Formats: sequence, C-alpha cells, structure tokens
Amino acid sequence: SSELLQLQKLEKINVRWCKRVEEVFETALEAAGRNGNSGIGFDESSQTTTTTLVNLPNLREMNLWGLDCLRYIWKSNQWTAFEFPNLTRVDIYKCKRLEHVFTSSMVGSLSQLQELHISNCSEMEEVIVKDADDSVEEDKEKESDGETNKEILVLPRLNSLILRELPCLKGFSLGKEDFSFPLLDTLRIEECPAITTFTKGNSATPQLKEIETHFGSFCAAGEKDINSLIMIKQQ
Repeated sequence: SSELLQLQKLEKINVRWCKRVEEVFETALEAAGRNGNSGIGFDESSQTTTTTLVNLPNLREMNLWGLDCLRYIWKSNQWTAFEFPNLTRVDIYKCKRLEHVFTSSMVGSLSQLQELHISNCSEMEEVIVKDADDSVEEDKEKESDGETNKEILVLPRLNSLILRELPCLKGFSLGKEDFSFPLLDTLRIEECPAITTFTKGNSATPQLKEIETHFGSFCAAGEKDINSLIMIKQQ
C-alpha cells in the first residue's frame, strides 16, 4: 500500500512467532481489493495498470522466525515491484507455508546480499521462483523456432548460502536462467531430500571450495558447474 512508499528509513525487519501473519509486504491492489477500492497504479476508468516501484534503500537485515501462516514475504507482480539495494542478510526459520523467498525480477536489486539462510520451512520448493509474466514469455520462446539468449542472474556479493531441513525443496531456482555467484564460498545443503539440482541453468561459483551436506562435505574446487556435483551426491 502507500505506506510502503514511506518506509525509506527502514533498516531492519524482525518478525518472530506471529502465528497468523500471512504476508509481510502487502501490495496496494490486494489491499484495495479487500476494501472494495482501486489501488495505486490502477485506473478503473481506463482499465489500465502502471507499476508501482517500492524501493527500500536502507533495509539491511530481515529475520522471519516461526511464522506458521506466512505464504508470501513480498508479492511482486505486474502492479508492484520491490527493490532492496542494500539488503545484506536474510534469515528465515520455521515458516511452514512459505514456498519461495524471491522472484527472479528481484535478483537484480540484491546487489549487496551477503548471507541467505533458510531452515525448517516444510513447504519451501524454490528459493527464487519465476515471475508469472516471465513464465508466459518463456512458454512463447519454447514455441518459437528461433534461438534466444539465455539470461544470467548475478548475486555479486552472496558469500554464505545455507539451506537446512527443507523437505520439499526441489532446487535453488528451477527457471531456465543461468546464475553467477562470484563470491560464494559457503554452501550448505542439509536435510533436503527432494533436491535434484541446484539450478536448471548453469551455476558459476568460482570461489566455492566445498559443499557441506548432512552426509558429508564434498570438494567443489575445479567444478565448472555445481549442478552435476549435487545430482551425483544426492543420488
């Protein structure tokens, strides 16, 4: 809602053990829909939409613990886009209904993200999910005979990624994009029995020396892509 645009000074989010929270950031259109009004960026007379950019330039840390009903942290869509240019640390623990953390359109604004730790989220399937509009475009591309350039998503400062006790996790991201993690040196994947690949596209991790799992640590040095290593070790 419009209040989101006023949160320019917000530096830290801590939400813990609030059992009924379903969404941390609510978009204007959703709120308006409940109240019977049109939201920011929606003109009923013209039936057209414009995108509202919600930029939280000072947000550096987010901790979400024990939110049993949380389904969305932020719901980016064609009407609302979120950017977090200085977010450095995200810690998510025991959010049972949460299925993903970011959408692919948000990755470009995560230029300062250094630590991403997710544990005990029983319905988490992906960390980064495709935007709905991107999925439609991807289907069109598949139908086309022409070749298209593959997108590369970069998390330039991410150095620590921990995924622990996520029984439904199928992968970090299952879109077709390639990923680059130039500074990633800590990767832990523990008690994630459903994972079959890290990303469907290639994953470049030049600084990663080993992958830690619940059944041991494995050397990743010299691997051009960690997907093959994860597939082999998880079998």
